[in-house]
Amino acid sequence: MKRIAYFTILAFMSSLVLVGCGEKQIENLALVCDQLRADLKPLENISLLDRKLYYDGDSVAMLLGEQTRTENKRFIYEQFPFMKTYTIEGIQSGEYEKGLKDYKIQAALHFFNQTSNPILLESEDEQLISNAPDEGYTNVVEPKILKILGEPYSDKGCVGLDDKNDVDYSETVDGLFADGLQAAGEGKDHLLGILLCERDGKIENTPCDKFDFVAPKYVPSNELTEEEKAILAEREADAEREAQNPSSSVQTSNVTPGQICNSLGQMVQTDSYGSLTCKFVWLNRIRALVWMRS
Repeated sequence: MKRIAYFTILAFMSSLVLVGCGEKQIENLALVCDQLRADLKPLENISLLDRKLYYDGDSVAMLLGEQTRTENKRFIYEQFPFMKTYTIEGIQSGEYEKGLKDYKIQAALHFFNQTSNPILLESEDEQLISNAPDEGYTNVVEPKILKILGEPYSDKGCVGLDDKNDVDYSETVDGLFADGLQAAGEGKDHLLGILLCERDGKIENTPCDKFDFVAPKYVPSNELTEEEKAILAEREADAEREAQNPSSSVQTSNVTPGQICNSLGQMVQTDSYGSLTCKFVWLNRIRALVWMRS
């Protein structure tokens, strides 16, 4: 009886590790996926738009003030702790885009280290990355990630679970993970601008602003400009003189009220509507010149 119970327990434990023909199954996959989803949510592209983390170069100097730069630096260090050691020279030289220091590798390891199933690099993995520093993420780290996330459109890993559970597209783990890697790259470039502002007070020849840039709001006005008023007054005076001293220059026109005209203050005589004047009016929030009754 004890032997039967022993083999029953053994079979159950084995089912947590093996699936199919010897393929390893991720323990507590659903938990790992939910942990990744929660940790990556702050890095969703939509969530980062207000932070303007995609600003780099002199955009950081011209468009962001001291308070925003300080807050974004805190956010970057919080989400990507490995960037606390990043230097201006290192970012500019591309030091953090290859080998074991590749920001993609560091970000991926950080994301998974927050879960119950961290990704660990063995000594042979590190050697492979060192041998091909530009391909380290693609050749060594990404295959380990896909064993957990699952290939796109597959029924494996988090991709399969999200599809089975009809998870909203904006909440899928693989999508959030891609957003997280993109945020890491943008954070690195954004951080360079922040560090330059802190050290030099400028980026290239652009001084770092103290306050965020706020675009002025355009408020359309019904008021005529001084030039328009002068033209209208001259045309009205001409019309008044013409009315007092009619001449052969006055011609009958077939235009109608509301029809578009071209010359502010121009007057015409019509058979059906009498005298019409070209005036400014608002049509669907657009100021236009139209014929109106004088």
